Amino acid sequence: AIGMGALSAYLVLYNASCMLGWASALVLAVQSLLATGGDLTQVWAATGLMLQVSQWAMCLEIVHAATGMVRSPVVTVFLQVMSRLVLVVVCLLSPASSASWWCGMMAVSWSLVEVPRYAFYLNGLLGPGGQAGTLYPVFWLRYSLFGILYPTGISGELGTMISALSDPAFLKQHWAVVALLKTVLASYVPGSPFLYMNMVWNRKAAFKKRFAPPPPKPQAPVGAEFPMDGKGGRSTSEVGKKVFAAALAGAGTPEGDKASAACAKERNWRFGYDKHIVKVARLGCTSPEAARGTAEAGLRWMHEHMLFHSADQKLQGPFGATVDKVKDTFHTGTVKGTGKAAGDYKVPYDGGWHPSRPHPPPADAVLSGASLKDQAIQWSEGGIIEPDAAEALCWTSDYFASGKSLSDCHVVMIGAGSAMGPFPKLLEMGATVVAIDIPGSWGKGGARPTSSLWKRLCAVAKASPGSLVFPLSKPQAECGSEQDLHEASGCDLMKQPGEIANWLVAWQKSLPPGAKVIIGNYTYLDGELHVKLALCADYVIQRLRKARPSCGVAFLCTPTDIHVRTDASDAAARSNYGAGLGSMGVELLAHALSGGSWLVKNFDAPVPSSDGKEIKLVDGLSVAQGPNYALAKRMQHWRAQLEFEAGAVVSSMVAPSTATLSVIHNKTFAWAYGGMPYFKYELFKQETTNAVMAAMLMHDLLNAASPKNPANRAKFQIDNSLELFRTQAVHGGLWRSPYKLGTIGIPCALIYFGGLLRPYLAALSAVTGVSYLYLTLA
Repeated sequence: AIGMGALSAYLVLYNASCMLGWASALVLAVQSLLATGGDLTQVWAATGLMLQVSQWAMCLEIVHAATGMVRSPVVTVFLQVMSRLVLVVVCLLSPASSASWWCGMMAVSWSLVEVPRYAFYLNGLLGPGGQAGTLYPVFWLRYSLFGILYPTGISGELGTMISALSDPAFLKQHWAVVALLKTVLASYVPGSPFLYMNMVWNRKAAFKKRFAPPPPKPQAPVGAEFPMDGKGGRSTSEVGKKVFAAALAGAGTPEGDKASAACAKERNWRFGYDKHIVKVARLGCTSPEAARGTAEAGLRWMHEHMLFHSADQKLQGPFGATVDKVKDTFHTGTVKGTGKAAGDYKVPYDGGWHPSRPHPPPADAVLSGASLKDQAIQWSEGGIIEPDAAEALCWTSDYFASGKSLSDCHVVMIGAGSAMGPFPKLLEMGATVVAIDIPGSWGKGGARPTSSLWKRLCAVAKASPGSLVFPLSKPQAECGSEQDLHEASGCDLMKQPGEIANWLVAWQKSLPPGAKVIIGNYTYLDGELHVKLALCADYVIQRLRKARPSCGVAFLCTPTDIHVRTDASDAAARSNYGAGLGSMGVELLAHALSGGSWLVKNFDAPVPSSDGKEIKLVDGLSVAQGPNYALAKRMQHWRAQLEFEAGAVVSSMVAPSTATLSVIHNKTFAWAYGGMPYFKYELFKQETTNAVMAAMLMHDLLNAASPKNPANRAKFQIDNSLELFRTQAVHGGLWRSPYKLGTIGIPCALIYFGGLLRPYLAALSAVTGVSYLYLTLA
């Protein structure tokens, strides 16, 4: 093809050669069958040499997959090719098997499968590409012939192996050769059905993709959007690389410049992003200036290079500057609660979550007063939360026990309906909550209208001693019913960040100068939407903070991130490493057998800081969560750092791993959670996390002596803004666990299943023991 690269030209030559080789073998097989009246026993003799050459040429497919020349799983390709080669060698070593009709059926089946397969690949290289670009006869043969040829081919392979194992000539070979063939034969029992069903699934997916209706015409983007990548798309990976490269360069050091260049060149961002985030954190720890510089550069890049389009397309351009031009706003809705003051602060708790205890705490399982403070101390002593988090929880309990409330506190919640947010506890303790969440008009008339969210929020507010404030698309007086009010409530954060910010700036003017105000981001969506939400929330927070400098900021830090930790938690992780079964080498053995991917130590070399400190970090990053999630959470870190430096109270601390419905519905996570207590974790139930983290927020908002107040930096030795995150951590045991969170998933699942099998193993041991005694004494 004109303009074809060297790699494409090579692949065309390779696939064309293989197709011709297998076609020649097929022609020879057909000629043999016609000449012998359909005698399959003569096929191998007729096709053997051509078939062998074609099959050995398939070894190059392993090289193609291993070097990335084609996108195929290396292990799968290796197993498929090697299983074929084993049979070729068997036929050479066993004359009886090569002269069987099983071998002939195998050879014909292979040839009939491979000719259309290589034709399919060749068509993909020379044709328009994609499923729809492949000639339909070639496409149909590629995904349909297996229905007959896989059973005949597999049957032929099984028969050939069995014939060889009955052939005295083959049995004279080295015992390892015979054992290998028996192993391969045994693997066909579980492997064959899986292989066949895998092709069935592939066929279904291929036909669905080929005959899928054409995608709708692209519409003009509205709201926050990723920039074009120069290839006709909007690559989130390119944005991720560029923003972290900018952050690294923002450190203003030669090391940062070198790391920035390496980040920009990362080829596998999806699975290689984590090391660059670790570098951002470690580089930021080297000096307060580096920490501030990385945060400023990262957020600046996002606001200057992400894009924004208004719904009418009249406003288009760089996100920050374009949203600043928005002039519209919302009307204000209010719901005043009529409930009684709650009195003591209450935390629902009946022990940590486990698959054997999946239900929410019962109504009478509540901690308050002395029992709450005792549990806080117990959590602290058990390494589940840090001591200063226990102190904050006790302070909050004492505050409300004295008869006080949150009546003068105003909390702006971006994502008020979030499962992990403090909405109900804030209202229960008398706060005014300013709720930002999705429009209630979405899904109107459908099975799941979003108005139900606002119905729930309003109902909670009415039953509480607090108040609810929220944006409306029309005046509250014009809402003819509660349903009408719920449908008019809410806003679209990704499309209306300017309107939301304008509304909040106007709202805060109605408050007394001394009113306590804090704004928190509790939003979450999957993938790239999380990044867009984080950017829009960041804009809103920045605008409100500029209009009201006394306003605080709040975030929930995920445990699956990298944070500065306390010296005590670092020492505990080092002490716990190798304890328990680890003292017998079991855990080190698991680490070795997994190629170093299981049970990696949960501590690294400290970072020397310019002020003489050695800053300790805990790396809880989970690559599986993806780079978009990591970027969104890092943006929250950066905003927290900058606002703390600017003088704001920043209630941002690590929250524990929590058994929310979205998590435990994934059986893999549920199994892993079941084994985590062995590694000194406690999994919190959602109700417990909500109450505990709300207590942390209230403490930071009310207690002027909190470490989250920048006026107390010297007292708590927070010289670097990243050290903010080592205070009041409710990490659930992660910081003091001996092994990194991302490396204990499979061991945790195995431990959980081992626990389930324990009674059965005990019973089996008992039966075996009794049987042994009976046979011995009889």
